[in-house]
Amino acid sequence: MRRDYWEGLCNIWAAERWQQTSTTMKVNRAANPEANMHSSGSVSFATHQSRLEKELKRPPTFQEAFDKTHKKKGTDQYISDRAREVAESYSQQMTEKYVGEEEQPQLDPEVWVVASSAPKKGHVYGFGHSMDTSKVLSGASSSAS
Repeated sequence: MRRDYWEGLCNIWAAERWQQTSTTMKVNRAANPEANMHSSGSVSFATHQSRLEKELKRPPTFQEAFDKTHKKKGTDQYISDRAREVAESYSQQMTEKYVGEEEQPQLDPEVWVVASSAPKKGHVYGFGHSMDTSKVLSGASSSAS
């Protein structure tokens, strides 16, 4: 990185407004440590899905991709109680909804929204921030009424 760019960033980070925002965000993260937990690092959910598809030689289900990004590497343990509860609830509800059917869809968004609880600020838990959830949310709210 060019030295003048680095110095510019350091000046921004040293400013009082930035420091206040940073402190606020730090407090918010500490208040709810499970809110942003996943095990995928900086790799996007879509990239994980693509890699999983190559590994499985078929498109992965949403549950498989969720498990890949929400379980500790090399174990079968979820990274948080919430991740485990949502995955178990979704799996159970899918089994109940599609009982007797040969195939289940890769993702039933309405079942996922119910399993993951109410969306916060238009975001559905487990969907990542890059996924457009507007159709999912409008469909789930109309089916819940």
